[in-house]
Parts: sequence; structure tokens; C-alpha cells
Amino acid sequence: MNTAFDVDEVNSLIRILQSQGVSYLMGTHLSCSSEEEAINPVHLLQRLAACNYPLVENASISLLLLHPELASSVEAALRESERDLAENIAVVTLATLYLQQWWLFRLAFALGQLPCFPEEPFTFLWEERHLPPPSSGYGRHGLLALQAYQQQRYGVPLNFLDDWQNQIDHLLIQEEAHQHPLSLDLRDALLQRSA
Repeated sequence: MNTAFDVDEVNSLIRILQSQGVSYLMGTHLSCSSEEEAINPVHLLQRLAACNYPLVENASISLLLLHPELASSVEAALRESERDLAENIAVVTLATLYLQQWWLFRLAFALGQLPCFPEEPFTFLWEERHLPPPSSGYGRHGLLALQAYQQQRYGVPLNFLDDWQNQIDHLLIQEEAHQHPLSLDLRDALLQRSA
């Protein structure tokens, strides 16, 4: 496990994340250059996965929940990245899918729409790692299994689950402050899912 990180890279990533709506992270020199704003999404996902700063690396979870259209970029990043980097991307993608299920209702209220980061393109991620699907136990079974997978991967009993949950906590606070209106369609969809 590499614990060294580049402060300038972390600050650059925070600026980019803020420009993408993940505004709860704090850094220095937070004005984003046009070059940073125009970053290729695949490159952004790779940089996040490589930054070695868990708070920023795991902010990919919020980024993917806010921008489900990045799913194709995640697929490309998984294909194009070196093994360890691809594994980091796979783990935050799985954490996103599991947390999306676990926090479905609260995320829907906070975002004003159902969270919709797609599961189907990433079925192979949980199958290859022998993890439960996101629907198992509303995502909770997968989160616990993913944490055990990470602990085995790194050989240390770190609490990865709380790091991932921290991202959701901050995202919920951030988005609940916007007080997105609930449409009748969303209300009906939530009622249908709760039945």
C-alpha cells in the first residue's frame, strides 16, 4: 500500500472535482484552469485512482453518482489502465454501485431523481471477485464483502467501509442543501420500490 501522495496533484484533482459538482472537498488554490476543466473523463478517473489520497480517490463515488453518464468512461478506464490502477477503479465503481443501493431512497430525495449509475456494464466486476450483486441485501452484503476483499488485497484490517460511507455522507449533505424538488414520477418510483 503506497501512502505517499503529491499535494499539488491532490489540489488539482479537488479543483476538477469541484468543477464537476463535488464541492465538499477542501484544497488550496481552488480556481480551476480551462485545461483542468476540459480533462478527458478517462484520464480524470485514472488520476483519481492513482492519487494515493483516499479522501480524494474515493470522491470518485460521488462523481459517478452525480454523473452516471461517465459509465462508458469507467469502462474505458478499466480497459486502458494498468492492473493496479484498474483494480482501484474497479473497487470505487463497486463501492458506488453498492452504496447507490444502500442509500437509494435518501439519494433520490437529495438528488431530486433516482440515482442511476448503471449496474449492467459492470456485472463482471463483482462476478470476477466473487462478490454479491448490488441488489443483495440492498447493497450492504456487497459493501461488507468488498471491504473484506480490500483488507485481503492490502493485508491490513483497515476500515474501507467508513471511507466510502464518508463520501456518501458528504454528498448527501451537499445535495440536500439544494432542496431539489420531488417530481410525481420520482415519488411514484420510490413508492413502487418500497412496496
